[in-house]
Amino acid sequence: MKMQTNDAKTVALSDVALFFAVGWIFVTLLSSPFFMVRWFTPGDFSYSSAMYYHGIMVPLLILLYLLTTKMLPLKVVDKRLYTAGAMLSILIVGIGSIFNTSKGLSAAAVVQIIGMVMTDCLGIALLSAMAIFALGKNKKSENTGTAFWLLFTSIAAILIAAPMGHLAGWCIDIGARSLPGFNTLHNATGIKPDDFQDGLVGSHSHLIVAALMSGLSAIAAIYFQYQSRVDWRKRISSLGLWITLVSLLSATGIYVFSATAGWEPPALFASGPNGIPLDDVVLTMLEIGFLILIIGLSGSFTNAGSKGFSPITANLRISIFLNWICGFMATVLPGIYIEFNEGFYGAGVSPAPGALNDNIFIRAHLLYPFLLLPVIFVVTLAVSCRYNHTMKLRTWPKLFARASIFGMVLGLAGEILWFTMKQKYILIAAIFILGIALIAGMISLWPGTDVKESYHEV
Repeated sequence: MKMQTNDAKTVALSDVALFFAVGWIFVTLLSSPFFMVRWFTPGDFSYSSAMYYHGIMVPLLILLYLLTTKMLPLKVVDKRLYTAGAMLSILIVGIGSIFNTSKGLSAAAVVQIIGMVMTDCLGIALLSAMAIFALGKNKKSENTGTAFWLLFTSIAAILIAAPMGHLAGWCIDIGARSLPGFNTLHNATGIKPDDFQDGLVGSHSHLIVAALMSGLSAIAAIYFQYQSRVDWRKRISSLGLWITLVSLLSATGIYVFSATAGWEPPALFASGPNGIPLDDVVLTMLEIGFLILIIGLSGSFTNAGSKGFSPITANLRISIFLNWICGFMATVLPGIYIEFNEGFYGAGVSPAPGALNDNIFIRAHLLYPFLLLPVIFVVTLAVSCRYNHTMKLRTWPKLFARASIFGMVLGLAGEILWFTMKQKYILIAAIFILGIALIAGMISLWPGTDVKESYHEV
């Protein structure tokens, strides 16, 4: 009886944590205009906007960790302590990120650093628990297959990318030359302080987003029971997972070497100023892995022991598939087009005729596929898990599914129109619709909702 009570308390606290994390992300997005965050300024984020971006993305990362503890029976993790630490980390890193508006050490920067270190500790604890789980050689660990190793690799890549971000922060706030060991690195490679800083920033941002999206795809594959599909769909799912896994490992090697050695990935299929950088080719393959997963995760089950989905979860699966498709069309297709037309776009540098369009794309793809789509993805997974075996089509989850689908399609059209026609109003309307979806998602995750606990465990 006592064990059942403790389990119920753990479930209740976990529900509170998921609601708190989604609520924090929504309120932070909603409040951004009051903190002078200019999301629609073409080009890269300014320092204050980049820190504010961290105040959204780090809680999103913690949501990935929380969902992992939901999906996998990691007995070595004290889930109540872990969940409480996750909520505290969201609060600390969120507050620090919002108020860290200028370069240099400040109270807000220190608070942000403390929150990020706490987040790193959550990742290390989770990765250790997953390693012990895998070494257990039990039937549950075998059932996760390639998806488990993709999730494991994704969290490991996040933990590799995070220190690069910390080092980049050191360089920005204090200076690269003050970094212990930099002079040795400079003598060995000839890398300059500014190049080292830029390499860390670029490698950190690219790798951590790729790892986050890969981790979410792995959780989706586990949740949607890819190993319970008909044999040919199961093989296709495994192919998609393997392509994503190999791509993520390759990207990790490229970005670590690029950041530490000052190496610039070569351009493939080069012709004059045109060509696709090697790292972009690898990230394109990663996105293709997501698309292949769509084929494998569709259809029904064949294994007698597999559990079916509720009508709500079936609808939300469509949202996840559309998320992958919109992400591919919003990043890969226009990105390749730009890279093969650099004579017009000029890498975003004037007086190239398409310089402004290039800078609009830089900001648009940071805002839509690399911010809003991952947010919708993780909330979709959380809502799906919450209503996994609820046969009644409830109002708020249904509204979340439909609003997210409409908002993602409108967002894709809005990004393309902003990039090509310099008209951003459709994208603004899409953000408003996705905001409605997040409200519906929050209400769906309200801890007091009378829903039988049914989070899927492998």
